[in-house]
Amino acid sequence: MSGDESKVEWRTPEREKRPVNGWFVSAVIAGALIVFTFFVVGTWAQLQQRLRNLNPAGPFEPPELEKAEINIVNTGLMQLDTRAYDEKNEQLERLHGYGWVDRDAGVVHVPIEQGIDRVVREQQQRRGGGGR
Repeated sequence: MSGDESKVEWRTPEREKRPVNGWFVSAVIAGALIVFTFFVVGTWAQLQQRLRNLNPAGPFEPPELEKAEINIVNTGLMQLDTRAYDEKNEQLERLHGYGWVDRDAGVVHVPIEQGIDRVVREQQQRRGGGGR
């Protein structure tokens, strides 16, 4: 056996000369659509039957949402708790503002920056450094 004898030439087969029949293609597509529709309707019917078996009393109506509590679940709107922010703002206002500590005793509070400057000046005066 020589290597030349084992070679096989492949040729592309000739095309058929008959044209494609449009009615045949349309019939195949219509048949596929009919089968598809049959399966969709059958599946929908099975799902409806399953729903009737699982819930024989009919569709479930949820309770009214206007009530703040349904069973043990509180469904009221959550409100933002701003007490911490309010307290912090009051503290900052007192820290940076003027006001009475004890009106009868004549004790007032001043902004912290002024209080720090006053303490620094008093410390400098005690040490003999003089004021500003």
